[in-house]
Amino acid sequence: MTMWRTMIVATLTALAASTVGVAVAAEPAAATVRYSALFQNRSTGKCLETPYGTKEELAQMGQYTCYGWATQQWNYNTDTGLIQNVWSGMCLEVMYWNPNDYAPVGQFRCTGAANQQWTMVASSGLIGNRFSGKCLEVLGSADFAKVVQRTCGSGYQFWSWTT
Repeated sequence: MTMWRTMIVATLTALAASTVGVAVAAEPAAATVRYSALFQNRSTGKCLETPYGTKEELAQMGQYTCYGWATQQWNYNTDTGLIQNVWSGMCLEVMYWNPNDYAPVGQFRCTGAANQQWTMVASSGLIGNRFSGKCLEVLGSADFAKVVQRTCGSGYQFWSWTT
């Protein structure tokens, strides 16, 4: 598992560095870090959320004007890579194990599977999926714009998170 994890992080690093000219390396984690955060897209200024407060499995995630309610709050664990929504209790995942660009990102009960594991790199703002090696991206700037994964480097892939 560690070899697989190292390979995904290396892929994310290479993809991000080649597409945005920024060195992206996994940040060292001396100890498990668990925190609740809002994920705000740097281009749109809107936050990642569970649309309409749904608690349904496989609901595709979107963005909405930041207001800080539980539907926009996420817990992140650096050891497991899981990003769990405070409201629904479900984890962010690349749906249907789809490795392609524009695959939907949704929520599903937390299993710890590779398609639910994410690497967050604060220095660049990229959030990469450990299964696919692709980055979290929002499709446009409107409220309710869908969230997908895509090859790292797009302007709508850079996120800030606040605890």
